[in-house]
Amino acid sequence: MIMPVDLPPLVRLKQLELLAELGIHAGDAPRIAKAVMAMSDFYAKHPEKSSPWSESWAKVAYLAYYMPLNWWRLCGVTTRGQQLKFFDGFEHYIDFGSGLGSAGLAFDHHDLTFKSALCVERSTEAIAFHRKLVTESKTVIDWSKDVDGRDVKPKTLAVFSYSFTELERLPPWVDHCDGLMIVEPSTKDDSRRLQALRTELLEKGWHVWGPCTHAKPCPLLTHSERDWCHDRFTWQQPDWLKAIEQHMPIKNGTLPCSWLMMRRDKSSLETTNLARVTGDLQEFKGFAKQLICRGENREFVAWQKKHFKKSYPIIPRGELIALKDHLELKNNEVRASSAEDVFLVSI
Repeated sequence: MIMPVDLPPLVRLKQLELLAELGIHAGDAPRIAKAVMAMSDFYAKHPEKSSPWSESWAKVAYLAYYMPLNWWRLCGVTTRGQQLKFFDGFEHYIDFGSGLGSAGLAFDHHDLTFKSALCVERSTEAIAFHRKLVTESKTVIDWSKDVDGRDVKPKTLAVFSYSFTELERLPPWVDHCDGLMIVEPSTKDDSRRLQALRTELLEKGWHVWGPCTHAKPCPLLTHSERDWCHDRFTWQQPDWLKAIEQHMPIKNGTLPCSWLMMRRDKSSLETTNLARVTGDLQEFKGFAKQLICRGENREFVAWQKKHFKKSYPIIPRGELIALKDHLELKNNEVRASSAEDVFLVSI
């Protein structure tokens, strides 16, 4: 997957203008890093509290660091959704806990045009920043501090980007939507909670579109107490973001996250023989393997050293793959003898 190298030019310009209003300029990497660390400490000490938008350091941290990182993650997830044709047919979206609008900015970047968007955000400071960041959006955006079923129009997609983690359950208005997209941190607890939510929604008649290629029980949830399903996007950091991280212990060499896409109608992928790579390459004496998901069983693609003298194939986590029909399944390993036996899928 090719990730964007930098924020869209106009968004980057607006970001710098808003930071300048807070007394922060492009070369103030040490001050930005200090604000980000203060925000990180706040989340660690007060995970149950609302984001401290009234604090100037919090505004700096969100604008200069968290908004861009979330935008990059959402770009990755949106690309996954486009590959699945997940967004086809939606005309509206509701972004719950929209913050600075990373989801909508990612949709704009991928030329996804909606007739309207309702951004649900309680912070007036966040809304003010968001308004200035999306002046060129083709989607008509409105803001609200709350939402209920009466606000849901036909063909509406519900979006939760790093906001479901703050909720005990999905709000009732989601039942009126035709689609649901959730992006969460890649932590074990958040990811396994998302996998459990998948099961609940399937029981209510929803259909899973991604990352799963099937509607059977999640093998990482039913066959393991320690595994969790998460994606990871590789990217090339712009210099301004590298400069900030030089002053922090936090590094983002890759961008992990967990995500779930569900709709009221069924995906055509449920009837195909595709798998999702859900693990990194593990090397052992004489062989290597990678965790994959294509059904209710916990399975691996296995590579024998005798077939790969120089190096094993490495498939990035999160990619869709197809397996040749002739491959042997022994125990929980699909044995591949050449790189052509397993190939990336472009839909």
